[in-house]
Amino acid sequence: MKTEASGSKVATHSLGTVRQNGPVTGVVRDGEGQPLIGATVVIKGTTTATVTDAAGNFAINTAGVPQPVLLISYIGFQDQEVVLGNRTRVEVSLRVDARVVDEVVVVGYGTQKKANLTGAVHQIDAEALEDRPITNVTSGMQGLMPGVTITGASGAPGNNGGTIRIRGIGTLGNATPLVVIDGIPSGTLDILNPNDIETITVLKDAASSSIYGVRGANGVILVTTKKGKSGKPTISYNSYFGVQTPTALPEFLGSPDYMTLLNEAQVNAGRNPTYSPEEIEIARNGSDPNYYANTNWVKEIYKSYAPQYSQNLSINGGGDNVNYALSYGYLKEGGLVTGDAFEANRHNVRAKLSTTLVDRLDVAANLGYIDRAYSGAASGTGPLYSALSIRPLVPVRFTTGTWGYHGGQSNPIAMATDGGYNKFGSQEFTGNLSANLKIIEGLNVRGQYGVIRSNSKRDIFNKTINYYSPDQSVTEPIYRTGYPNSIDARDYTNLYQTFIGTAEYEKRIADHNYVKLLLGVSQEESIGDNFAATRTDLATQEVGHINLGTDNQRNSGSASQNALRSAFGRLNYGFRDKYLLELNFRYDGSTRFARDVRWDLFSAASIGWVFTEESFFEGLQNVVNFGKVRFSYGTQGNDRVTLPGGSVIDFGYMDILGTVATMPIGNQITLGMRQTGVGNEILTWESAIKRNAGFDLAFANNRLNITGDYFINETADILLVLPQPAPFGNIFPPQNAGRVENRGWELQAGWKDRKGDFDYSFNFNISDVRNKITSLGGTLATYGDQVRLIGHPIDAFYGLVADRLAQESDFSYKPESGTFVADFPYIAGDRIAPGDIIYKDLNGDGQITLEGDRQVIGSAIPRYTYGFRGDVAWKGLDFRFFLQGVGDVDGYLMGNARHAFAAESNMAQTVHLDRWTPDNPGASYPRLAYQLTHNQRLSTYWLEDASYLRLKNVQLGYTLPATLTERMRVSRLRIYASADNIFTKTDYFYGYDPESPISNGNFYPQVKTFVLGVNINLK
Repeated sequence: MKTEASGSKVATHSLGTVRQNGPVTGVVRDGEGQPLIGATVVIKGTTTATVTDAAGNFAINTAGVPQPVLLISYIGFQDQEVVLGNRTRVEVSLRVDARVVDEVVVVGYGTQKKANLTGAVHQIDAEALEDRPITNVTSGMQGLMPGVTITGASGAPGNNGGTIRIRGIGTLGNATPLVVIDGIPSGTLDILNPNDIETITVLKDAASSSIYGVRGANGVILVTTKKGKSGKPTISYNSYFGVQTPTALPEFLGSPDYMTLLNEAQVNAGRNPTYSPEEIEIARNGSDPNYYANTNWVKEIYKSYAPQYSQNLSINGGGDNVNYALSYGYLKEGGLVTGDAFEANRHNVRAKLSTTLVDRLDVAANLGYIDRAYSGAASGTGPLYSALSIRPLVPVRFTTGTWGYHGGQSNPIAMATDGGYNKFGSQEFTGNLSANLKIIEGLNVRGQYGVIRSNSKRDIFNKTINYYSPDQSVTEPIYRTGYPNSIDARDYTNLYQTFIGTAEYEKRIADHNYVKLLLGVSQEESIGDNFAATRTDLATQEVGHINLGTDNQRNSGSASQNALRSAFGRLNYGFRDKYLLELNFRYDGSTRFARDVRWDLFSAASIGWVFTEESFFEGLQNVVNFGKVRFSYGTQGNDRVTLPGGSVIDFGYMDILGTVATMPIGNQITLGMRQTGVGNEILTWESAIKRNAGFDLAFANNRLNITGDYFINETADILLVLPQPAPFGNIFPPQNAGRVENRGWELQAGWKDRKGDFDYSFNFNISDVRNKITSLGGTLATYGDQVRLIGHPIDAFYGLVADRLAQESDFSYKPESGTFVADFPYIAGDRIAPGDIIYKDLNGDGQITLEGDRQVIGSAIPRYTYGFRGDVAWKGLDFRFFLQGVGDVDGYLMGNARHAFAAESNMAQTVHLDRWTPDNPGASYPRLAYQLTHNQRLSTYWLEDASYLRLKNVQLGYTLPATLTERMRVSRLRIYASADNIFTKTDYFYGYDPESPISNGNFYPQVKTFVLGVNINLK
């Protein structure tokens, strides 16, 4: 019997008649007659399976199976079912799976076949986020796509999203990419329910993102949520419970070691030691717990774990004319900090309905509601920072039960427990209504209205903490914080509306020419209104409400408003599916600029060549199944221009007036008005020019896919404050003056295959981005620890170059004074001694100065980002892992996070035991010197290597056999264990996470997460 595919039909040709049900043999080939090695052959409805050998042959036994049907599959080819009847020999020819070539990718205002793309676009599907214990979408995206860098994430409940940058940082202002959710711009990525997401698409070059004009200069992220599918209703329930623990925490010395090292630091600084041997012994034996305690404050402030809990329920189905998808998600995060201040929860509800009213009119409604809340201490991360700066001699509580206090340092446990709270709550409604009318074959007109309405409230209740002496004869507080108590109530309302109208025409002419034309218009508006009120002296500390405050009653408010009107279009043309052309344009008008400079045109062009479709390549198509090269060039803009402080300017072209208190008139303070900001009427958007060259390749019957890109992105007209004459009399207005360049390359490779019951796939991506400032428009450089200099990355580290630690042999000893005199250059005024850092004299003038001997020594912008993901499944078992990392990136820890005794609050850590002494000349830390800071200046000595490789996620699951679960009307039941961030390989400083490379320790730590979960699908 020979079997061939014809569409979805299967034809069989008899080669003879033999007995039914028994051994069956056959051969599996491709469309050109070549044998397929490793094709899977399964007896449908059973677990009996085999694979083809090197010649494409197989043998399988169908004994005991009534009316056996073979299911034959191979990666890159269409599956086929073969009804055996009474035949025991089959020959099967598999067709190439056109879906590999016809895979559809979401792009701006539509979709395109992946094979026809000429821009740099990358898309991940729901599978990449499934069953991971992620609390926000941003962290789930990390490492999955080349050219997308996510940094700065923390583990704070409800407020733990990182910063997304696409192909580097393209501006000195707001570099946040545009987020578009189901076609509506201005979405918030981190409050979405990851389980609602169908795909995430990133548009990286001008060809793909210029259609978003002034919004797309920093890249565009398109999120498509799951929609209903025709068929019987399916109910899915997913749930997990787990715990969080910190990825890294510093270790501080106990009291005896702290006292010993403090004495040493004071002697090295020319002071008398504070503690006697007797006092150190008291701390060691614990005989005075009130004044010589031995408190591990890091252990006290952090709990051993925090719970994390999630539930998701969805219903999906539809009929001939109606499809629907309903979902509900709940996420609960506990806090790692002592007390109950830190926690978060989020409710996500989504309903999507689509229907065909008449043959030509499709209508869809997409409604979402998010109710979320998170809270922390009234002082933010103050308790965490205080735990790094308080002496271990202070007890958590005195023996009398009151809070421990020794003066000068707040008790972090008291702050976290009794210091008050900062509670945030928000409700957001999203409405997305659309209608699509089919005018004629290939011509569709679509209208879409979107609205996002949010109401948020923040209450900050600062409570008074009283500290009492352990001497109970003293009844009055010896110290108090947060006095008088106060309440700060803030209300935020935001409204975003947009209307988008498009007309799209698509036609294939004579099977050779493909044309797709899109024209559209849009208008969007954002309105924000904020109000704040504060009062002090609340009558009670049990309830925090603005009405309970009795003094200092004050209020304030602010508002924002901006709008954008646009016309846009795209033309796609393909000849014989091998010569591809795409043209884009967008004409934008933004209210953020004066009328004369409000409008501008942005455009892009790209071409592609599918060289595997050429006749001269026919002999190589078995080696290279698909090959395409593409090139793009285009311009984009950014209207989210910002002031140096980071705030977005809505009316930067106008003079701004503000109220001020003036002289008293008649014993009353009179309010007046003055100009607080000077407008710039020629202020306009930043402009970007993007160039891209790339290729897409497929090998081994489309099992191996490789994509590569090289890009150059240049941003001009970046806002800077230029020097003005001294008598200007006000804050200088920003001007369009700066330039930034990012250039680099990206590579992604993926392999997917199946061997019998064994399915496996691997995906690897890596990108290289080099960032530099190319112009500052004549502004004067400001030299600090981080600088903006032409030819160097944005906010590059600027410091001295360390040589080594000075030894006694580097000094000349003066016996008459008993002092050492350095035989090397150092900064004038520094109290140099053996064990200090020797800096290199870069300009060779024989002295060290901050003006002449500092240089750019590093950057916190990662140059390399990479990820590796693996998926393996065998029968009911599945195993997934995901590695993620960055390379060639620097970090800098300062203050309490890294140093000992440079300031009174710099507590000694265990690493400081390895400090320089005459007996330990090869130490890792310089000599300890109380309140001397010359060794703590930024230099290469303190720059950390923030590169890391992290096991971002590992997951093991088991799906129960359908023969067991179907009896309970359960089509799928899977249990799994999953963990995030459980292993990190890095040379970064031991006590902190490299994902937050710049810090003084005042932040909530990144977390590891371990969960157990279940997936249930009901019929």
